[in-house]
Amino acid sequence: MRKIQTIFLFFLFLMPGTYNSLFAGDSTSVTPKHYRKGAGLYYQIGSIIRTHPYVKGDNPYQKPYGLYQAVSAKYYIHTDGRKAWQQLYGYPTWGFGVYKGFIAHDDYLGNPAAVYAFINLPLKRWKTWDIGFETGFGVSFNWKTHDFAEDHYQYPIGSYSTVFFDMGFHATFILSKHFNLTAGVSYTHFSNGAVKLPNLGINMAAPRLELEYIFGGRSEFINKEIASCKKEWEWLVLAAPSMKQLGFVYVDQRGDTTGTTFNYSIISLSTAINRQISHKVKFGGGIDVSYNEAYAADTVMVDGVPQKAPFRTGDKILIGIFPSFELVLNKLSFIAQPGYYIYKKEAEGDDVPVTYQRVGIKYVLWDRMILGVNIRAFNFSKADFIEWNIGYRIHWQKSYRRGD
Repeated sequence: MRKIQTIFLFFLFLMPGTYNSLFAGDSTSVTPKHYRKGAGLYYQIGSIIRTHPYVKGDNPYQKPYGLYQAVSAKYYIHTDGRKAWQQLYGYPTWGFGVYKGFIAHDDYLGNPAAVYAFINLPLKRWKTWDIGFETGFGVSFNWKTHDFAEDHYQYPIGSYSTVFFDMGFHATFILSKHFNLTAGVSYTHFSNGAVKLPNLGINMAAPRLELEYIFGGRSEFINKEIASCKKEWEWLVLAAPSMKQLGFVYVDQRGDTTGTTFNYSIISLSTAINRQISHKVKFGGGIDVSYNEAYAADTVMVDGVPQKAPFRTGDKILIGIFPSFELVLNKLSFIAQPGYYIYKKEAEGDDVPVTYQRVGIKYVLWDRMILGVNIRAFNFSKADFIEWNIGYRIHWQKSYRRGD
């Protein structure tokens, strides 16, 4: 799990941290200058969402979980419209944060801390206030570790560190040249993508109050004509290594229950063709070929000790097709891909639905190379595993339709 945490930190600071490349995708005649920066704090108090038996009351306290609180320190970078994408998205703010949560009256889960990157997208601006959407992504730590089937409870998190994901809507009010006050509501999710069991995850919802100080005063927005979109085609080839842990429960002759876990390797090869139809949106489709050792996995007893059951490589191949949607912010994209398995061998213990979902982020380096991270899920609610993507793309504008 420490390796996973290191990879998350790499993505967290590489992608937003490639400051010049992220903000240098459009040519401009504006004299280069520093973006305005800010610092602030938010506080929230809310409730743990009761999504599984442990937080509903099947825990050592024999009562439901409820109250939690959180504080976060944030560093803001304010865009001003010098790049076309900044104007298109209403002059967003992005930056980094440090988060600390407190779960009330608990000695079993831990009080998580997190580091994350965020982007705040205004949806509608008025003279003295705006409404917007903010999302953050990072890595959390300081959870108390638990083993699979420990104490006969289904603990929601077993690892020391997890993914941190946060999203919400808010209203921001201009108090002065230097101060902003923000009030809103957010949803926060912690899980590790089945890297280590247990992994039911923790979900929280709460109102939020935030105060920001802008160094040097707020930015003057640039408003200039935006060039028409170059409607490009894009062909991508991606490889995504993954890992998933599965747990198995055994009942002996005396009726005692024990559990054990095994790690399974997964690798997916994908290819897709996308069409950029506007500055903000790409549509396309593709095909996945996955080798998934966790698919219909089983165990056997060898001298009374559980071992992975032998299998044929071909039995672990799954093939899926998917449409693709991308929300494009210059070199960074948010992707959503609902998929359908057109091939998976029928097997005893097959609990994988024929549909799956992929959501994640993609970043383009040097105009050709792709880095990204996705969550592969099913039933639109349960994370299956995390995919770490590396790939290559070819893009062109030529079309067989006249004038396109």
